[in-house]
Amino acid sequence: MKTWKALPATLALFGAVSLAHAAPISLQDVTKFTYSGTDSAEDYDSHGWGAVNKLDGALDYVKWTHSFDFNPPVDTILSATLGLKLFDDDAEYFFCVIGDCEFGVGYGEDGTWSIGEVDTGLYQYDLEVSSLLDGSYTVKLKSLAGDFYIKKSILDIEYLPVPEPGTLALMGLGLVGLGAARRRKA
Repeated sequence: MKTWKALPATLALFGAVSLAHAAPISLQDVTKFTYSGTDSAEDYDSHGWGAVNKLDGALDYVKWTHSFDFNPPVDTILSATLGLKLFDDDAEYFFCVIGDCEFGVGYGEDGTWSIGEVDTGLYQYDLEVSSLLDGSYTVKLKSLAGDFYIKKSILDIEYLPVPEPGTLALMGLGLVGLGAARRRKA
């Protein structure tokens, strides 16, 4: 008989522990750039002139959208970063007066960031999680001077999973059982 009395408390405790220890999930959306577009046609929005993956000269640009197929509540998103893999071919730009003159700037839904002088490498930026609520994130990368290539754009999102209905039901059943046991005792 004592086993049945402990069952509601065990169920409630198991449900609460399952909710409290939900491990964060990582989602990564990668867009790769080619001469004529992106590897996923739906990611490509527009570009200035010439090759899509080469930003060449003042005000050349490429614009794309990361789309992802989950739409969690904003309070379940823990963090998000955008990484831009850029490549500088180290060729002197015709209008450059001193040194290398490849400069870029980026625009995201949550603001603008200065890339400064472009060198080969990965440039990472923290994103405002509220800008991801609609399931997409649009980016525009511009060349202010010089030429450089964009290889890929990586959107990383870390979020907590929404509790499964079974876990919530288990916890609810345990709480109902605890309430019934307390009422019977009174």
